[in-house]
Amino acid sequence: MRGLAVVFALFVAVGVVLAAEISADYLAVEEQKVSPVGVARIGDPVAVDVVLKKLGPEPQEARLNITIGLDNPTTTVIFDGGEANTYYGNEIEIPLPKGLKSVSIKLVGNAPSVSKLTRIEVVKVSTYVYYDEDNKGYQDEASLYLDVTNELISAALSEISRAEVKLSEAEQLVSELEAKGVDVESLKNRLETAKSSLATAKELHNRGNVDLAKQNAENSLALLDDIIKEAKEKAQAAEKKSSLKKYLLVIAGIVVIALVVLFIRQKKEELG
Repeated sequence: MRGLAVVFALFVAVGVVLAAEISADYLAVEEQKVSPVGVARIGDPVAVDVVLKKLGPEPQEARLNITIGLDNPTTTVIFDGGEANTYYGNEIEIPLPKGLKSVSIKLVGNAPSVSKLTRIEVVKVSTYVYYDEDNKGYQDEASLYLDVTNELISAALSEISRAEVKLSEAEQLVSELEAKGVDVESLKNRLETAKSSLATAKELHNRGNVDLAKQNAENSLALLDDIIKEAKEKAQAAEKKSSLKKYLLVIAGIVVIALVVLFIRQKKEELG
């Protein structure tokens, strides 16, 4: 009985080790890069380099899957530094050879057309592995992204950003004037109109109508510039009014003191 128990324990231990090995990734990313980095304009050339290295146990069957988000893609795949294989199209599936140690993937294409600032998945690399019926499936290897734009989209977003800064400044100025007791009803009404134009600009950009988005952002900017100018003028006028009040109070104080001194002097003369 003790011998059977030992055999069973060894069997379980081997099973655990095998399961741990099978759960490990077959391949792992050694290098991945995309050029340009961060942002590309519509139609710009884009280049990708991905290098995968063997990490885990070799499966009975393995396939490399590449999904590409570029226009006119050309993909070159090299196994273990050998012959280059070239592929065209946005979906590629390649059987992986036995005894594989490394995979080099080079990709070139063009940034696709977009109607608004859009983050695209330039490339997604995954590996399908089959060990047995209980251990099979896809393992994600690499995903690289870019934001795609064009001159009109960038211009619209720039105007929206400027309007957001101006809106914050205008709200602060109007709030300060209101706290000082200045009548700001007209300014507040125009401020609401500017905010509405800015919100419309953002919504139009999100819908892909960047030309109208830019126009609405520019309208908002024009309103906000006028509001800021008038608010600053009102602030200066309020400051001058406050300074005049202080000056008059000082003069009044001096006059009162002078009258008191004169009164005391007259009393002294009358008593003297």
